[in-house]
Amino acid sequence: MNPPELIGRDEILDDFTEALENGPGAPDRLLRVSGVRGVGKTVLLNAFGDIAREHGFHVVDVAANAGFCDRILGALSRNREVSSLSISPSILGVSLGSVEISKSATQLGEAMYEASRNGGLLITLDEIQDAPLDEMRELGNEIQLLVRQGANVAFAFAGLPASVDGVVVDETLTFLQRAKHVELKRLMDFEVGDSFEDTMVRAGKSVATGVSDVLTAAAAGYPFMVQLVGYYTWQSASRRGSDAIELLDAQKGIATARKSFDNMVIEPALRRVSGKQFEYLAAMARCGSGPVASGDIAREMGVDPTSVSTYRRRLVDAALIEAPSYGVVSFAIPYMREYLFEHVRE
Repeated sequence: MNPPELIGRDEILDDFTEALENGPGAPDRLLRVSGVRGVGKTVLLNAFGDIAREHGFHVVDVAANAGFCDRILGALSRNREVSSLSISPSILGVSLGSVEISKSATQLGEAMYEASRNGGLLITLDEIQDAPLDEMRELGNEIQLLVRQGANVAFAFAGLPASVDGVVVDETLTFLQRAKHVELKRLMDFEVGDSFEDTMVRAGKSVATGVSDVLTAAAAGYPFMVQLVGYYTWQSASRRGSDAIELLDAQKGIATARKSFDNMVIEPALRRVSGKQFEYLAAMARCGSGPVASGDIAREMGVDPTSVSTYRRRLVDAALIEAPSYGVVSFAIPYMREYLFEHVRE
């Protein structure tokens, strides 16, 4: 049984709903969502899509890896009553009749415009850190033109903080600086605890005293971990045939959730780092829990502190570590320190 995946996001969703209802020009129709892995970016984009569909919009959800402009065009073409797009190039000053246009920015823009005229169009773009810059510029330019024309369009994109910031400072995409910035943070403990209690009780199971506190602590304010912990705890009670969530269910659920979290979040994230960056993380894990001084990490690695600044910056950009204050870093993803400490030998 999954706790709600959108805990604490009500205001964001309400603002987006009102933006669709208020019509073209509403500022919350352009959204840039940032956050570390597993904090709920994709879930939020999916929720935007559900809301837009309820309002009669065409919705195209794409990942930002290479070829996403073609995939957007393909999705719009499949949704149109007339699958083949043609335009009259009389704007060139010579009437050539109606001719087919190859896949290009012109065709993409025309398809987007047609969708916006027929109910509205929302495009969501996920994992922006994987986006080829030329395609991002192509899509961004078409969206900017539609916005200027007052088209019934909305656009939301999501990614790691550094990548989202990088998009809006590109000289050809500065209009996206107007997009509302939604920075997803860890959830408050009271939100998580209330969600566990409410979800399980409404689904027909009682919760033993203190269990929701144990689950809340294990979730660490991390939306994906909330989902995993809730699911596997519910599963444990169901397999016992019990209508009550007991401490033993929480303990089993947390242990299983930790394994899934390692496999689904931590290990894929670590596969993206270089050897030296991995050494930095392993040394950081050995320095103890909580925030760690950069100088202590360098000493643990046996190198000069100035030589690790590049690794630190890249790991911050990759949203694997955070810099809460000058000269200090902490892990951005819960349980990463524990994983490294348990799996990596000196």
